[in-house]
Amino acid sequence: MVCTGCALLCDDVEIGKNDCRHACRIGDAHITSTNQIGAMVDRSPYDMDAAIERAAEILVSAEKPVFVGFGNSVTEAQATGIELAEKVGAEIKTFRTGIFDDILDGRVKTCTLPEVRDYADVIVFLGCDPMNTHPRLLSKYAYYPRGEKRQHGWETDRIAITIDLRFSHTASICKEAYTIDPHRQIEFVDALMDALSNKVPKTTYDKKRILKLAGTLKKAEFGVIFAGTSAPPRDVIVRLMDRLNESSDFRLLPLAPGYNLRSIAEQLRNRPGDDGRGGNGGGTNLQEADCILCLGFDLMNSLPAHGINGKMIVIDPSETLTSRYADVAIPCAAGGIDCAGSAVRMDGETVEIPIIRESERLSDGVILKRILEVV
Repeated sequence: MVCTGCALLCDDVEIGKNDCRHACRIGDAHITSTNQIGAMVDRSPYDMDAAIERAAEILVSAEKPVFVGFGNSVTEAQATGIELAEKVGAEIKTFRTGIFDDILDGRVKTCTLPEVRDYADVIVFLGCDPMNTHPRLLSKYAYYPRGEKRQHGWETDRIAITIDLRFSHTASICKEAYTIDPHRQIEFVDALMDALSNKVPKTTYDKKRILKLAGTLKKAEFGVIFAGTSAPPRDVIVRLMDRLNESSDFRLLPLAPGYNLRSIAEQLRNRPGDDGRGGNGGGTNLQEADCILCLGFDLMNSLPAHGINGKMIVIDPSETLTSRYADVAIPCAAGGIDCAGSAVRMDGETVEIPIIRESERLSDGVILKRILEVV
């Protein structure tokens, strides 16, 4: 089966009668989860069909609807969601897809995960902790495995570096770790770029350590930066990538939450009238929206409840903080569990996702189609 626990989309997971082999702890929890919700309207149990009709009514009456999420849905459901958004005049906010836009624009160089395994000699984990978000990244691709040109693996052939806001679990296994102030990330990157240009950096950070880091990066034959949710702003990352590639060869791969975020970033670029920015920034503010549809996304884990004023519709396989307070909560099948489809891995590889067990739950794509037929 293909595990949809994260954007690695590992395809070697085996499901037994009583166990789940090869999956990481995130994948195992995702596959074996029983944290399902029932259809709810105004926080009371409701008939599924009536809940779908109520969601459609709210969308029809909304003047400023906003759709959020999409990263945990198969590609086909995302396409239906975009169609529904166009019909009701909703803006789509996907969050954390900006770096994908820069990659798709060709603004920064990227590579595939197998290329990381085969060729990467310097790996930087920038604002991310894959040991806790993408646990098999290090063992399958980024650090431990033997590759075509990296037969000695982490012992002698690879250097792993973390640059993050805290000393993470990933930092504990890296040869170099830099902990930076969240309010001075740009200062750190600017100092590093000075060092890469053979200048003594003007910074309150340890200048010798930054010069040492710059020396390591300049010697890279095939460097890779994995950028996570705590990374500096995307324009800062692009500037850093440009400077690195003046003296070495570096590629960028985003480590974003959601197993299918790259797919929605690609689809929104082709949306008629869209600016190609993946629905990030600008447009309707969430506090101004009079209706928010959350597709496989726990909004209240990111935004305080007092910042939400509109009606809330949740379509999700599992109970979340957001579903508990939603005006309409609609349960759906989970991609890769009881819903089949396709997804795009974080490096751009399209992966077909089969189901591992049958259920009576409707897929989020089917639910969106039913709403689309009503509005």
